Amino acid sequence: MLSRVAESLFWLGRNVERAESIARILEVSYTRAMDLYSRDDGRYERLWRSVMQCGGFVAEPKPSAPGLAAHEALAHCVFDRGNSNSIVSAIHVARTNALGIRAELTTELWVVINVLYLSVEGQSLRSALREGPARFLRRVCESTQALAGVADATLSHGDVWRFLQAGRFLERAFMTARMLQAIEVEHEPWHESQRLLEMCCASEPFVHDMRFVPEPRDALAFIALAPDCPRSLRFSFRELGNALHGISDNREGTFGTEPERRLGKLCARLDFASADELFAPGVNIFARATVAEIVALSGDVETAYFPRLPIGIGNL
Repeated sequence: MLSRVAESLFWLGRNVERAESIARILEVSYTRAMDLYSRDDGRYERLWRSVMQCGGFVAEPKPSAPGLAAHEALAHCVFDRGNSNSIVSAIHVARTNALGIRAELTTELWVVINVLYLSVEGQSLRSALREGPARFLRRVCESTQALAGVADATLSHGDVWRFLQAGRFLERAFMTARMLQAIEVEHEPWHESQRLLEMCCASEPFVHDMRFVPEPRDALAFIALAPDCPRSLRFSFRELGNALHGISDNREGTFGTEPERRLGKLCARLDFASADELFAPGVNIFARATVAEIVALSGDVETAYFPRLPIGIGNL
């Protein structure tokens, strides 16, 4: 496969997953913020500040205007075209990548991508507020989830699908780690743990898995270590590993590339360490270190599969 095609698939997967994650973070937070708006205890501003931090955004809601915090977050995280992490930017990049490799995609997959793009492009902050932000954001989540389902159902599960999967699960692990880093749950009321679980689509799986009254640390452990929760760090790393080993054709449990080596170390850490060991230095420190490792892993994937080769006289 051409490295250009592989790179487009990888970033297509990453940007669709990013749009879905940001939409869910905003939807869950917007719904919960309604209960905090009238209170004067600072929790409303902290909630929207954590939303910005989850997505890696620089801007923050102004403390002097708490009533505008939700609108500012929506404007910046959804519709700001100058913000590379916003939903419209992510979906634009995803469609641009899909357009460049149209021949590699099924018609069904292209239609879903194009409809998602047109749907978001046709919206503005004013129209989203008129419709209801939660409803608009839920529609974005459903469309991006449908895209993943159509890809699984219509693409041959060869390298095209694997590079798409690699981007998807690397971004999922990245966003989960960002949530763990941004949202303080250990010293907050249980509703913050519940918000974190809902952002990771893990609220109901967590309840089904618990055999006793849960504590905030249990929610953190579940999001990091649950082997079967689709948005846990452990699950995401395992699926990413399956994709990378399928691409390289190296046997699982071994490594032949730098991404596989780094990912193997991350998986082993989560497979054999307890939550107490992982979080001993502090949840924020663990999450920050994991984010840094995922950024390095992304760089390893780019170097291994779509390197930037210098062009000189010797290459002519």
